[in-house]
Amino acid sequence: MGQEIVNRGGKSGYGEWSLAALHENPQIVKEIHLDYIKAGADVITTNTYSTSRTRMKHVGIEDRFEELVKLAGQLAVDARDESGKTDVKIAASLGPLEASYIHDFKLSFDEMVAQFSELMDLLAPYVDIYLGETFSTIQESRAFLTASQGRNQAVWVSWTLGDHGSINLRGEESLADAIKSLDGFSPDAVLINCCTPDSIDSALSALGDTGLTYGGYANGFVEIPDEWISDGNVDQIISRKDLTPDIYTDHALNWVNAGATIIGGCCNIGPAHIAHLRQAIDNN
Repeated sequence: MGQEIVNRGGKSGYGEWSLAALHENPQIVKEIHLDYIKAGADVITTNTYSTSRTRMKHVGIEDRFEELVKLAGQLAVDARDESGKTDVKIAASLGPLEASYIHDFKLSFDEMVAQFSELMDLLAPYVDIYLGETFSTIQESRAFLTASQGRNQAVWVSWTLGDHGSINLRGEESLADAIKSLDGFSPDAVLINCCTPDSIDSALSALGDTGLTYGGYANGFVEIPDEWISDGNVDQIISRKDLTPDIYTDHALNWVNAGATIIGGCCNIGPAHIAHLRQAIDNN
């Protein structure tokens, strides 16, 4: 959603990024939802990846927090209703509360739990799934899972790994330790997202060993740079030119053949990729 907004002329600066579309051009958000539904997506994600209080405070609109989070939920519902495909599920995108790909936080664990809980409360009327995604650390995923306990929606948790085949979280903890940290929780699915496809290849066996539903959705970036600036512009990331819909589908079908049952796309995997993947899965 975020990169698709950028690709259609939206903002790319930290704090505003996909969030800006909610108050400047909400129609584009609904159009993107509709395009993914038309492409054959079974699940769409709300435009709430960057709607945390922390990020909104950075751009001076924290006073509009509840309004914009609810609007994001409603836009997804409106798109589903307009499409006529009532079986499409809506997942609340609940990403890192401060910035992507970081492991040094200003928020405490309890503050993370509180912020995730508030987002879940606001989105509850609109969504079928709470999707905690792009977590670089165990602390983030445990805070998300703690906030999700006792709720009616399905809970999916997703970590981001280092690129190019890594099996370590971007915060440098191992995927094995991240999986062990699920003890005491009962998510409905475990996933890997927002890394190169070969890192998902490397992770699937470990995810399968959990006995949980599992899968992945890669991004279309060359890599996340080592000199990543957490409060910088997303333009600091270079997009791949070679990850065409057919090549991405080849990767994703390998995940299906490895037992993954939740397959999708992250940054720069657009409706054309999903349409190609949908057709290939239906014909597989």
